[in-house]
Amino acid sequence: MGILFALSLVGTASAGTPAKTTTKSSDSSKTTPVTTNNTTTVQGYAADKTLQIGTIVQLSGSGGAKVAPATLTKLNQMYGVTVDPHMLSITIYDASIANESFVATTGTYNVLVSNQGGSIKVGDYITVSSVDGVGMVASPDQPIVLGRAAGSFDGKSNVIGSTTLKDSAGKTTPVALGEIPVAIAIAHNPNQKSTKAEVPKWLQRIGEAIAEKPVGPLRIYLSIGITGITVVAAIVLLYSGVRNSLISIGRNPLSKKTIFRGLLEIILTSIIVLIIGLFAVYLLLKL
Repeated sequence: MGILFALSLVGTASAGTPAKTTTKSSDSSKTTPVTTNNTTTVQGYAADKTLQIGTIVQLSGSGGAKVAPATLTKLNQMYGVTVDPHMLSITIYDASIANESFVATTGTYNVLVSNQGGSIKVGDYITVSSVDGVGMVASPDQPIVLGRAAGSFDGKSNVIGSTTLKDSAGKTTPVALGEIPVAIAIAHNPNQKSTKAEVPKWLQRIGEAIAEKPVGPLRIYLSIGITGITVVAAIVLLYSGVRNSLISIGRNPLSKKTIFRGLLEIILTSIIVLIIGLFAVYLLLKL
């Protein structure tokens, strides 16, 4: 296997910064990782096709041996950005790796972006757009971001290409493509708006204590509703029975024994209704 070493002192690492190479066992799909400075590690991966520099990628293949353009439907698999090997202090090429792409997972590098989500300003969070491997400004409903823009793109200047997007109704929308530096730090979107129903913590703890496992908000609120209906039904039964019994005793004192027997039956019925309701709540939380 032929291995080629190329040295370049431009880009992210200065001439005075010593480059460091760490060793790794032989792998047919990945190169030895190269540390270009104290904070950035770049590693080579195989790809099914040649990837353009600045493409946002996700791991693919068996065991994550390859990279492919990141997609909006698999946002949680976003891994890094392909970088220009000539911008690295030391680049190790492996001739056995098909379409070798160098991927950075941290650091500031140029990234392909579009104006699909609107104009990008410095400091905006960037995520994957509908165009595979291309970023856009992240909206509050997108959970994962690639990092923060260190440059701006409005879709009018510094345009390097264009494409069209088609929605479910068949309507096409033109989208401009560009390239800006992005500080890569893949993480959850801090601006994300949670769609999860809020449950008071004490109520959540009670539900989890009964179920002995995490319980969703829907089950907790259904349990509250069933409990409330059951308690109201039991109280109404009990109140009606006591009231009717007292009225009956007043009208016919001689039938007191029979009336008390009927009252006892109503009380027992109320208790049974309450037990059935609480058991239903337990099953709802437990199963």
